[in-house]
Amino acid sequence: MAHKIFKKSCVVLLLLCLFCEAYSQETINITSFGGSPNSYSDVIPAINRALGYCKGKKNITIQFPKGRYDFFPREGSSNTVGMSVYKQNGVTIDGGDSEFIFHGKMQIANVDSSTNIALRNFTVDWDRPFTSQCQVVGVTDTYLDVKIDREAYPYQIEKDTIQFTGEGWKLPVLKMYGTLYDKLNKEIVYNTWDAPLGNIFQSKAEQLAGGVVRFHGKPSIKPEIGTYVALFHIRYGNVGIHIQNSKDVLLQDLKIYHTLGFGLRGERTENITMRNASICVNDQKGRVFSCTADATNFVNCKGVIKVENCAHTGQGDDFINIHGRNMAITKIAGPNTVEFKDARLTTVGDSVWFINKTTAQRGEIRVVSSVKKNKDNYALTFTSPVPANINAGDFAENKTWTAGLELRRCKILKRNRARGLLVTTPKRVVIEDNYFRTAGTAILIEGDLNFWFEAGATTNLQIKNNVFENCLTSGNKNGNRGEWGEAVITITPSHQPQNSSTEPYHKNIRITNNQFKVFDAPLVRAVSVRGLYFDNNRIIKTDKYAPYTWQKSAFLLDGCREVEITRNKLDDKYTTHDVAISHMENSDVKIPDGLFKLNLNATR
Repeated sequence: MAHKIFKKSCVVLLLLCLFCEAYSQETINITSFGGSPNSYSDVIPAINRALGYCKGKKNITIQFPKGRYDFFPREGSSNTVGMSVYKQNGVTIDGGDSEFIFHGKMQIANVDSSTNIALRNFTVDWDRPFTSQCQVVGVTDTYLDVKIDREAYPYQIEKDTIQFTGEGWKLPVLKMYGTLYDKLNKEIVYNTWDAPLGNIFQSKAEQLAGGVVRFHGKPSIKPEIGTYVALFHIRYGNVGIHIQNSKDVLLQDLKIYHTLGFGLRGERTENITMRNASICVNDQKGRVFSCTADATNFVNCKGVIKVENCAHTGQGDDFINIHGRNMAITKIAGPNTVEFKDARLTTVGDSVWFINKTTAQRGEIRVVSSVKKNKDNYALTFTSPVPANINAGDFAENKTWTAGLELRRCKILKRNRARGLLVTTPKRVVIEDNYFRTAGTAILIEGDLNFWFEAGATTNLQIKNNVFENCLTSGNKNGNRGEWGEAVITITPSHQPQNSSTEPYHKNIRITNNQFKVFDAPLVRAVSVRGLYFDNNRIIKTDKYAPYTWQKSAFLLDGCREVEITRNKLDDKYTTHDVAISHMENSDVKIPDGLFKLNLNATR
């Protein structure tokens, strides 16, 4: 009898706990704070009042009734934030399938110093974006004719120069980019890169009948009639959604049709999840563009970045870029103190690796005890002396803030310039069950000590169960930096091996159980990797595009060790079986089944 009473008491207690938990989930309506759907009035004051109510509370949802909500910039501000979430805990902003319309120079949201934040169920757009577009209707050696929807993309021709106008702005066309998209699929045109038409949009402009503008001069190429051109007016402007100094942030069921810079930027944040949240083209408005830079960019984060069921399109740069920073040392200022050119994302308590530039290997670890910002440098003092082998010109990398990546069931398409994924991190990376159809390389793994300084030598990267279909239509034709990758998967850290005994930069990269549908030879280009496995993949030759690439071998390996290429299945039409090597011994590559052939005469 006592046992039955005890069981009943446990059930009652459990139900009471569940009731209390449900009761603690408070929902407030934006209309209670002055927000009104479809009013075309500024909703930001209402959002600020609602977020003010949430201060000090937990598990609150700000609910928007479905409709249109407008966001306007503050007068004199160049970066008004639509939703500013600061020092909050457990707040969800649920748009209720609404559309959020922004005006002028603005940022969608800023999440700072907050925990357990969710943004969900809304779309974002600008009535007048900071990118315009046109369609080619005529081209000769002396002019280019384009048709511009003047209502969607207003412009003026002043002193023979075109100027596009918007809400409080007037800007020319930037020479960089001018990306071309084909008329049928709105994909990057085969074998085109940045500024494919040269400086034609900076030349003399003449208004013709029927909404046509003629640009006088000789275009660098003659695109097909009907080709779309994205006309950029800004580059790396205001970030769309900025997440910083926070933990456990979720973006779910979002469509971001435009931003002035990165679609999403994450900094010093632990655990960010994007689930069915895409920065994408607004096809209903006939556009070819979305944001002006990377769709997503994460620097010095930690925990795990999870990206699921996303399809970013139309962005001005890559699908995703996850990396740390190689902080360049400008001066050894004392036994425990080092000056860096840039160390803004490193702070007291962080551990850093010191890196000798010659070997590019992570060395001794030190803990930061103080940070001082000087006029031109950051001075970091450590709890123990700087390693003896470190000098000006060497580097340090933040060890504390490094993130893993899980990217699943995404579509990485040929509808944005440049590459697909850029990943440089020492934490576990899993890229699986995705579909790649990219203009440049599908996956780029670098580690940069001489240009962008993006850090993160890999130690555990798995690429499995993906489909790569006709990627690399705008890859490396001549080997120029402005081209977008040498192979479907490109591993090219700036660390260059000097001989066959140089210790590689990256470690443990596994490419398994994928399907490669390729029109050209290159599958993998790899520099400085120890432990590279290409196993149980299927390669199918297509005839969708003409071969053209700089790399003529299936594999081009430089300074790699412990490479194994085995159990792959090749279409009879795929006849390039060469594995070209340099700064390596023959024994560094194992091909047990002999399906691919080590070819020392294959130079590229």
